[in-house]
Amino acid sequence: MAWKYPTCLKRGMTIGCIAPASSSDESLNTIQQICSEHGYNIIFGESCYRTGLYGGSPEEQAEEFEWMMTKAPCDAVLALRGGYGTMRYVDRIDYDAIRKYGKPFIGYSDCTALHMAINRYSRLVTYHGPMGVDFTKARTQDIAHLFEALEGRLRVIEPLPEPPRGAIGTELGEGILRGGNMTMLSMLCGTPYFLEDDSIEDTILFLEDIGEAPYKLDRILQQWRLSGLLSRIKGLMLGTFTDCEGDEDEADYDIGYEVLRYMEENRKRHLPDPFVCYVPTGHGTPHQTLPLGGHVHFRYISNTIVLSPYTK
Repeated sequence: MAWKYPTCLKRGMTIGCIAPASSSDESLNTIQQICSEHGYNIIFGESCYRTGLYGGSPEEQAEEFEWMMTKAPCDAVLALRGGYGTMRYVDRIDYDAIRKYGKPFIGYSDCTALHMAINRYSRLVTYHGPMGVDFTKARTQDIAHLFEALEGRLRVIEPLPEPPRGAIGTELGEGILRGGNMTMLSMLCGTPYFLEDDSIEDTILFLEDIGEAPYKLDRILQQWRLSGLLSRIKGLMLGTFTDCEGDEDEADYDIGYEVLRYMEENRKRHLPDPFVCYVPTGHGTPHQTLPLGGHVHFRYISNTIVLSPYTK
């Protein structure tokens, strides 16, 4: 199935907001005001008002998510926040219907399960970008980048926060960007919602973190090293990682260095040399919107990411 680009948003359209992972207490008025300032209307799903750990049963959340992504009177769907809950209902959604309507979906953290499922079974590009919880005056530039992406105006991400790793010289590292929250990806590994085997060698894997201890990060990397995943992907894009400091008698954990070593082990000769690049992605730091499922190019010399068309 060919990749499908989501609808390109224009001012005057409507954004639907839901809490797909957990209930929350964000200021809906602030979210509405900021959307209005950018020229958009907004509607809120019932989950935005629910209380409790998840803000609804798996059946209720699946029904609302599918409705928002299909027949609801909105042109894009924005997650209110992450948490834990989306894996409870990814198997209850009609992905053919979601592909038919082609609405953009925006979220990160726990929403990784929805991104991976939509990317795999709807073959629809989605957006790893700021959620409702990030819609504050302090995140003005992040929100501006989000709307640039939704409107198809974002073409280059520069400069990246750290120089890259890997021997790719003057060539472009290019591939399909997939991934999200590192912990969620580990939980999805071995399920029908992880990467398809025949897509791995075309994948640039994106990883974001929520403050796991170094030993937990390395556990996940060892799992992927032993499974052969890391030796097959084209490259790896690292988001903002926090709390990678070791104990007093330990060195800090350099995840970029470690993962590049694992990518180079037992790598087949016909595959290009792997690389690691870095991009800011939230959790209290600048958050750059990324098109998951989109074709991206990494420019080694200028240390920038170039986005191919990712919206229609």
